[in-house]
Amino acid sequence: MKQNGKRILKLFKKSKEHTILYQFMVTYFIVLFIPLFICSGYYVRMISVIGHDDVQTRKAELKHAAVLVDTMLDEFSYLGDSLASNSGVNSFNRISTAFDGSNSYKVYELHAMLPDLYQINQSIFDYFIYFDKSETVVNRQIAYTYKDFYDLYLHEEKYKSYDDWYRHVKEDKVVYGLSPIEAYLYKDDTSLNMIAYTRPMIYGDYNGKSKIQILFKDTVLETLMPTRADNSIQFIKDFQGRMLYYKAQGEPEEMAEGDVSSAVDTVITNLKNPENQTVLLEKEKYLVIRYTSDKSGLEYYMLQPMVAVNSRSMYSIFVLAVFIFAAVTVGIVLSYYMSKKSATPINDIMKEVSQSTERFKGHQAVFLSLKETFNHLVNTNTNMVRVIESQKPFLRNAFFNRLLYGNFTTEEDASMIAENIGLPHIDRVFGILIFRFNTEIDKIVEDDLKLINSCILSLIEVMKEILPDSLYTNLDGDQVVLLMSIDKKHRESFREEAEQKIIRIKEAMPSNVSDQFFVYGGSEVESLTELKDSYNNAVYMFQNEKGQIDNIVIWYINNFVNIPSYPPQDFSLKLMHYVMAGDNEGLHDALEEIIKKYFIENNLPVYLQHMLLNELQTVLFRIIRRIGADESEYRNYYNKLEENSNATLLSQITITLNLYQAVCKGVVDKKKLKDTSAITASIASYIDINYGDKNLSLTSVADIFSISEPYLSSIFKQSLGINFSTYMEGIRIDKAKELLEKTNLSIGEISDHVGYGSANSFCRAFKRVTGISASEYRKK
Repeated sequence: MKQNGKRILKLFKKSKEHTILYQFMVTYFIVLFIPLFICSGYYVRMISVIGHDDVQTRKAELKHAAVLVDTMLDEFSYLGDSLASNSGVNSFNRISTAFDGSNSYKVYELHAMLPDLYQINQSIFDYFIYFDKSETVVNRQIAYTYKDFYDLYLHEEKYKSYDDWYRHVKEDKVVYGLSPIEAYLYKDDTSLNMIAYTRPMIYGDYNGKSKIQILFKDTVLETLMPTRADNSIQFIKDFQGRMLYYKAQGEPEEMAEGDVSSAVDTVITNLKNPENQTVLLEKEKYLVIRYTSDKSGLEYYMLQPMVAVNSRSMYSIFVLAVFIFAAVTVGIVLSYYMSKKSATPINDIMKEVSQSTERFKGHQAVFLSLKETFNHLVNTNTNMVRVIESQKPFLRNAFFNRLLYGNFTTEEDASMIAENIGLPHIDRVFGILIFRFNTEIDKIVEDDLKLINSCILSLIEVMKEILPDSLYTNLDGDQVVLLMSIDKKHRESFREEAEQKIIRIKEAMPSNVSDQFFVYGGSEVESLTELKDSYNNAVYMFQNEKGQIDNIVIWYINNFVNIPSYPPQDFSLKLMHYVMAGDNEGLHDALEEIIKKYFIENNLPVYLQHMLLNELQTVLFRIIRRIGADESEYRNYYNKLEENSNATLLSQITITLNLYQAVCKGVVDKKKLKDTSAITASIASYIDINYGDKNLSLTSVADIFSISEPYLSSIFKQSLGINFSTYMEGIRIDKAKELLEKTNLSIGEISDHVGYGSANSFCRAFKRVTGISASEYRKK
């Protein structure tokens, strides 16, 4: 019986020891697991960044390839233009027969005048000039009749007979630009896949179907496009949706081009973000990366298998899993080992201490030592907590000062800090209250200043008790600024609730102190970044407290004098914009707003009405100069105003508004006639005015002037000799130079003013154009 009792007692003791061991082990493991959890979270974030970076890298590669292709097309365009404007080519274009005795020498003359291909661009296979009148194909090396050219030199494989090919050359429309990739039969024994760049002949007495055709192999595009991964697809489409180039590697080679293009178009059309989507092809998911060139209008596509895109992320996930498994295993073993060393029951420790004290008869000293040690630990911990807590008021005070002086640019920045310091800010209404000591601070002596400081400390102490979670700060020695906020649903009762809080604060203070404070209230706002306005309005009431001196709070009242208003400075830019763009409706609405707001409703004095009329007429003549009107048109507009200079004010206003409409209609008519010089001048003027618009681009300007992007790019280069983007960049950099020379604006402010999305892009553009950085230019 006694043996059974001893056995049970041993098991109970072991169970108790195991419980303590388990508790220690769990504690150690949690302590070790927390850093592991934090590191794993960071690693997961890095995996996401890696995946995003892989996609961005592929986008950058596709954009770079597009730039190379566009540059090559510019060279083709230059070659085609130079051939079309060649005097020998235009002279030969008027010949009916090229190989009879009297004209055969002209072939040799033309050969001598044509450029050598290999001195121009090595990527070109060859160029050919088709003379429709003489039915001859010529370049620097060859001269064939249509029949001989087809039989002996080059033709598309899809035309099985000369009659089919001849019918195509003579009847089909000559399309400007690139044509889809075709298989060509070269010298009757070699098959080549090539792309044609066609340029119609538009000079000379006889145009017909004469054209210039520049051919280059598909391998040229293959070298310019990004390196294809396994099972990837690349293709290029023009702005009409035609497939110009298509290459697939691996399994996708068996897919039809039309099926791939249709699947991609469906995804891009149906989703909001067409630049980065996935498409399912033959049970394989592909990432669709697309880039549209503003310069050429071509659309570049790259389809990458998601398996390849995510390969680096999957490898990182595998490494993370191995790392977590190893860390958890080591953590368990280490926790168990540390627990075995630490899991000694407290009673055993006390017994050891008791035996030690009994042996040396000094147990009282041991317990006193333990007590002092515990007290030291408690005091140290309390001091640390006190130091940490003591920093919070400084953080809250700095945050409040930033709000009062408007140092936050976005609501998100302010909300993030408000969240960290525990300030309620979601669906709240805010207002500023200023407690101002009733004295002139610059006239008091030092002893009075000490008294004022004591009163302010008393006020802050009461605020801490009644409004413990509110923000407050001491400003200018005699002011305490308090932030009040309530739920947005109770906005109507904001002032009433604020006054109740003020009454409680004053009641909690000595009456001789509370009577020395006036309270000024600003306007109610719904965002943290607008608190500066509430604060300024409260300060404004320092000098406008009449009629409220006996109120609990002297609230802000908007009592500005209603003086006659005048159109803002940018109204002339708006009128110029609408006229230049040929926007009749926009111009009508703008003029109607000016007349209604400043002549009818506002009842401007007569002298201001005459000033506004003169300004409208001045702006009108500036517009006439900008649109490139000739002397007769300018004189016609001027005479209409001169004839009615002595008419009534209303008649002069009517005539001026009609002239605005006439000038705008003239701009529209020139657009319809496709007057290249007038359109280009209007576009250049529009860029001069709107260079600060960040959305200004070839696409946006083409939409405004109702013309296609390729046509806009062509006429701009033809008229001014430079690209659209180069001109726009030049205008912006010239404006930036003026601001750098004449103002103290920062680089970031200047970049925003001249239309760049970021200071970095502005600095790169400035150095590319001028050769030096913006800061160096300002120093010089």
